[in-house]
Amino acid sequence: MSIADLGGTLSFWEMNLEHLAEEGRIGKIDVFNLESSSGRVLRIGDVEIREFNADVTDLLEIGKTEYDIAFSNSVIEHVGNLHSQSLFAKEIRRISRRYIMQTPNRRFPIEPHFYVPFFPYIPLGIRSWLHQRFKLGWLMAESDPLQARIDCDQIRLLTRRELELLFDDAQIHVEWICGFAKSYILVGETTA
Repeated sequence: MSIADLGGTLSFWEMNLEHLAEEGRIGKIDVFNLESSSGRVLRIGDVEIREFNADVTDLLEIGKTEYDIAFSNSVIEHVGNLHSQSLFAKEIRRISRRYIMQTPNRRFPIEPHFYVPFFPYIPLGIRSWLHQRFKLGWLMAESDPLQARIDCDQIRLLTRRELELLFDDAQIHVEWICGFAKSYILVGETTA
């Protein structure tokens, strides 16, 4: 079985592959990430994991349904605006026969990157101001006003309705916490 990991890291597979590779069904995993360095290869047992520097919204060098499974964990909210997210949705479905994708819910009360209640609904200028002055979530305070604005603007969480429109062929599973939908897991099978 071949897996394309869109936006992942080699270290993720290093930590988790032993649990997945026990049955010996995975042959190769290709990891695509803008922050990766192409050419790195990791071998765990019989599984080869290759890393590629690539934009996950534009994988035209990869053929249609080249992979058995495309996998993405908390990436679509980082690829840009809704147009870029739409390109990502098309690519994950184009390059694979099946896909599984996880993303946080925009409407969950606590934003998962900045840890501020209802952060996506606060105007961008105020979010940037807060980020310049306080450590928020796992992000240190950013003194540069432009970079603070970029940091706040580059994360675009999606609603369930947006996911339904982008992935009309997916089953959407909900991860619940205290009665709130924390995140969505989409599972789909593409038509070749």
